[in-house]
Amino acid sequence: MLNSILLIAVGILFYLHFSSGKKGTAIGNTSEQKDPSFNTFPNSCKIAYFEMDSVEANFEMAKEMQAELEKKEDRINAEMSHLQNIYQQKFEKLQQHSSGMTNDQINASKNELLQLEQTMRNTKAGMDQEYQNYYVEKKQEILSLIRKFCTEYNKDKRYAVIICNDPGIVFYKDSTLDLTSDLLKGLNEMYRKKKLNKKD
Repeated sequence: MLNSILLIAVGILFYLHFSSGKKGTAIGNTSEQKDPSFNTFPNSCKIAYFEMDSVEANFEMAKEMQAELEKKEDRINAEMSHLQNIYQQKFEKLQQHSSGMTNDQINASKNELLQLEQTMRNTKAGMDQEYQNYYVEKKQEILSLIRKFCTEYNKDKRYAVIICNDPGIVFYKDSTLDLTSDLLKGLNEMYRKKKLNKKD
């Protein structure tokens, strides 16, 4: 969704740039063209970019987030495996001893299995929700830091747009406009300061 919006924005900027150039050609030497304020769009639209996969691989906060997500996945899998084993044991026990059990005992065992199934579903849903909440929260924190860095980095207005390059989105790029190295340096410095402030 975010990438689509960025692409649309870039397309609009290019359209405005080239359409404004065509208007200047058609008008010729008019008083409007001589007026510097007539063409409000800059002559060159400078667009910088950064590589998101490099941010995910080298930004300390992103690496910590990924490590924590892996731990949460392991906990989910371990808990669900534990509950599944309990269920399987109870199910096999019912199968093996059902011939010597009364109807009430059989029904009680079946109800126990049904309750365990519900417990498994509730546990999985709760842990998945916790996982998702953590992911969204940390992702928003990362994006917020990126926005903050880009705003400070571009105080001199040298770039009209700073975009995130994901595979399959940008088909040509000038490496001199790659801000990834500066972005990673700035992000890691900002994150270290943020962690130090939390300790204080």
